[in-house]
Amino acid sequence: MKYFKLMAAAMIGSATLTSCFKDEPLNAECDIEQAYIHVDNPLEMFARENDTLICLTSIQKDISFTVKRGTDRTALAPQFRLTEGATIYPESGSSQDFSNGSIIYTVTSQDRNWSRKYNVSFIYPPIVLDNIDYNFNLFEKNTNFPANKYYVWYDMSDEGTKIFNWATGNPGYYLSKTLAKSTDYPSVPVESELEEGKHCVKLTTRATGKKAIDREMPIAAGNFFYGRFNADIAFEHPMEATEFGWQINFKPVQFKGYYKYQRGEKVIDKDQNELKDKKDYGSIYAVLYDNEAGNVVLNGNTIENLDADNIIAVAKLPNIDDTPDWTSFELQFNYKHPFDENKMKAYGYSLAIVCSSSVRGAHFEGAVGSTLWIDKFTIEREKTE
Repeated sequence: MKYFKLMAAAMIGSATLTSCFKDEPLNAECDIEQAYIHVDNPLEMFARENDTLICLTSIQKDISFTVKRGTDRTALAPQFRLTEGATIYPESGSSQDFSNGSIIYTVTSQDRNWSRKYNVSFIYPPIVLDNIDYNFNLFEKNTNFPANKYYVWYDMSDEGTKIFNWATGNPGYYLSKTLAKSTDYPSVPVESELEEGKHCVKLTTRATGKKAIDREMPIAAGNFFYGRFNADIAFEHPMEATEFGWQINFKPVQFKGYYKYQRGEKVIDKDQNELKDKKDYGSIYAVLYDNEAGNVVLNGNTIENLDADNIIAVAKLPNIDDTPDWTSFELQFNYKHPFDENKMKAYGYSLAIVCSSSVRGAHFEGAVGSTLWIDKFTIEREKTE
């Protein structure tokens, strides 16, 4: 009898444990955290060995591996690290033909209630024969969740694929003011006055919401830069959220474009104190830097030190004061260190272009209403025989 009582107790205990396991909710996340590909000799396919791995932010849904021209893209097998319990289709590690463009991968959560689509592509680097022209006419509303909140800009690859080379702080502003209209964000497209039917970029320093003010971020400068923005760390590490620059394989010699500027009335600091003896200014500059074989990306902390050893050349406008009319600029890149052709061919240099409506906006100091308009940027390269 005692035996049966013990068995009954064990069965009840087992049932209780089983019930506990069954009641534990399944994971509702459906994200790709990392994308990577294994090849025998990475440098035959990529400019750098670490280009085989892409770490994604929570809002990123486009995954582009840049491979050397001539790489066979008809049978590539990217692999993915997913959030716990999630599944992906096509399967991770399955061979796919990327020669005709991107392939859509669908990630489904462990509880099967949620899914998310990712565009995965293997692209060739652009061919730069002469100059690079940025007219800022390619833009759309964001497609990552929550969609259609703010504007994003992109370039087109030689093969017709969208490349989101340009970034803004708009995703961070969304975290501060979730109900803001897309036209009220710090960085927006507007009709160009330089060319009928075209657009320019309007950057405006905006007041933020309570969530940001509580973190000593009372303003959000309108910014626009060649690089990417990591919204996942925007509140906790705002200076590191801006990742400046993309790798290039040419020598830039001149930076040209157009701008106009209107200063806001009252400059405040991060504690919302008025700085009565200060004026706000706009900022436009370009930086060529040594990315140390792809291991270094400048951020808000490091790009301000233009005397650092890894800064190769700078093209910078003086602080921009009130400029009511469209004004052209032509800046020569001032080289501080010799340019290494071999390093260039291995994509060892990165180019950053940075624009802001408040020169000290990265430190949350500026005047609400300060506005910088930019248009028709050109990077001229050194011509070779």
